[in-house]
Amino acid sequence: MKPTTLFYIAFTGLLMAFVACKKDGADIDNPYLKPIKINRDTTTSKDSSADPTSIQGLHRDLFSPTCANSGCHDGTFEPDFRTVESSFASLVNVKPIKNDLAGTFNARVVPGNADASMLPYRMTVDLGGNSGIMPLALEPGSTYPTKKDVLLANLRTWINNGARDSKGNKPGTANFPPQILGVQALVNGIQLGRGGKYEPILAAAGQNVDLWFSLSDDVLNQENLTNMTINWSANPEVYDPANEKPLVKGSPKSLPGLYAGTSDYVWNYTFSTAGMQPYDVVWFRITCSDNVNNNYQLPNKNSMFFLKKYFALRIP
Repeated sequence: MKPTTLFYIAFTGLLMAFVACKKDGADIDNPYLKPIKINRDTTTSKDSSADPTSIQGLHRDLFSPTCANSGCHDGTFEPDFRTVESSFASLVNVKPIKNDLAGTFNARVVPGNADASMLPYRMTVDLGGNSGIMPLALEPGSTYPTKKDVLLANLRTWINNGARDSKGNKPGTANFPPQILGVQALVNGIQLGRGGKYEPILAAAGQNVDLWFSLSDDVLNQENLTNMTINWSANPEVYDPANEKPLVKGSPKSLPGLYAGTSDYVWNYTFSTAGMQPYDVVWFRITCSDNVNNNYQLPNKNSMFFLKKYFALRIP
């Protein structure tokens, strides 16, 4: 048989088999031939009945569609607005990563006090004029610009009503440790300088230096803090417990602060630089207690190095 004949026989057989399969079997629905419809409606949620002033309603109307953008508060960094639970856990009584220049806010959300809460402030004020007002970006078609006033009012209502969780329970009361607002040094009433904002205090050898400390606490006035002591060392990581000396509570002084133009300074200690040589550096650390946080150290092992330098004194 000729090769051409064999080719036509084989081709005809394959064609008949294909037709038979097509005729006898059901049509196959190929999903890749149809366009995929993606629901990009960011204004709705499964819990459509939630009170807009509840944490569920705020997550549905504000946190999820406006804040949980890809690469933003979608778990990339806090607050985490992916779920109702993560929103609550990363907001209520949680210390903010970025504060205003005066270090005013102790928590992103303070239950019962919207004015003391960082979150509403962050959504209406540009921190330092260079951080932008949240949200920094919006999804296409977002209704936030037209609903902003209502949403912010709902947020403040939730906070002022106690910042209740998804079950309607009020969170436990937080108590943050004291924070430093400023460290200054005086010799004969004259303020000593620094090599820079966060650099050590510059003092001469053989002087009696009056070190002053300004502190803040979310519950107590700084005058009412207790167990106030000071320690110093040639190594900022190692302090001798036997070297703890009491701080003295004096008449308040208004001096430049770490975050604000001026701060009130109450606690002080007179330190002698006798015996120190040029280029010597001494590192200070204070310890204080409020009614919950006992013997809290400033700076401590978790403090940034710039804060440790801010507490130091150097002989030029």
